[in-house]
Amino acid sequence: MAHHALVFGASGILGWGVVDQILKNYPEKGVFNKVTALSNRPLTQDNAFWPSAGPGLPDLHVVDGIDLTIGTEKGLIDTFKKRIPEIKTVTQVYYFAYAFNPDFPTESEINLGMLQRGLSAVEALAPNLEYVIFPTGTKKYGIHLPQKPFEAPFTEEMADVPQPWHDQLFYYVLHRELDRMQQGKKWKFAEVTCGPVVGFVPHKNAYNIPAIWMNYLSLYKFMHEKGHPDAASKDVPFPSPPGTYHVVFNDGGQDIFARFSIYLCLHPDAAGNSELYNIADEAKPASMAERWPYMCSLYGLVGVPPVPETDPAFRRCVTWVNEHSDQVEKLAKEKGVELQGVGIDTGLERFMEWINFNHDVSLNKARAVGFREEQSFQEVWKTVFDRYVKAKRAYLGA
Repeated sequence: MAHHALVFGASGILGWGVVDQILKNYPEKGVFNKVTALSNRPLTQDNAFWPSAGPGLPDLHVVDGIDLTIGTEKGLIDTFKKRIPEIKTVTQVYYFAYAFNPDFPTESEINLGMLQRGLSAVEALAPNLEYVIFPTGTKKYGIHLPQKPFEAPFTEEMADVPQPWHDQLFYYVLHRELDRMQQGKKWKFAEVTCGPVVGFVPHKNAYNIPAIWMNYLSLYKFMHEKGHPDAASKDVPFPSPPGTYHVVFNDGGQDIFARFSIYLCLHPDAAGNSELYNIADEAKPASMAERWPYMCSLYGLVGVPPVPETDPAFRRCVTWVNEHSDQVEKLAKEKGVELQGVGIDTGLERFMEWINFNHDVSLNKARAVGFREEQSFQEVWKTVFDRYVKAKRAYLGA
């Protein structure tokens, strides 16, 4: 039987990837016949830059304007009946909807309500539901805490941060709720965790780490070509304090994340129920000392090690881009490139600086259930930058 995937949060960095992979006939032609992409923000196949429809490809149904933070389960059921006529055929749910709030207890409360309304509505209308995936990150391993409870590489058995943080983080709140909702049901679920997500997104995203570096390099390249004194050198120091340059981690690329999520849904017996899995592009972690020179090379620039914060040449990406807003406008006017929006750009940049310790994840459990796909960081970053170039959100040079 061909599958119908329902993707919540399809305009987000991970949800976008699931839709993209299914529309490319992953894992093979005929496995999916339909994917329904749900989004709160305005979304079309064209502005999402997904593959165009064609013979032998799954059908795509985009449903935007779905705000899970308001309303009732009954109201959402009525909406789904009207706007997703074939919802009864849904077999898999990728619950990638998320609402950011800087206060953890408030964030948990908001996202719990979203899950309850959204998934309960699907349960009421999709009797053939088989599997549910929801994503989390390495805050699961306490990387945000003042005292780190675990040392990398992180394994799934470690994922139990101490109180009071355990009950505040929405990851645990949602997992407990899924356990409750699943009791006595035939469908199963898994939680999938990754490190820094590398991917394309059509809208502003709170945790879009690639966009911070991409915006900086795009503007630097444009100004360098113009002979601007603030971008005179072809050598570009890594724009962060030196302590982060040799920290190792593995990227959570959106393509591998999507493929693994799909793999679990298609192998429910192996995947099990209520399990937590780590995933990353490569089992072997790498540092920015390896990534940065390659990223700069895509722009025809030379990535070099960072300089001390006291050095006049030290820069932070977001601050530097904001200081050159006139050049941002020229880049848009002359090249048609609108830099990618990042929801919490300054806060995210400082958080990245704060993580001056190894934070890679182990992939042994993912390998144990049979998933062995990998992508090099070079392949991942080039793919992502190319996607933003196509969307006119990045500038690699004339």
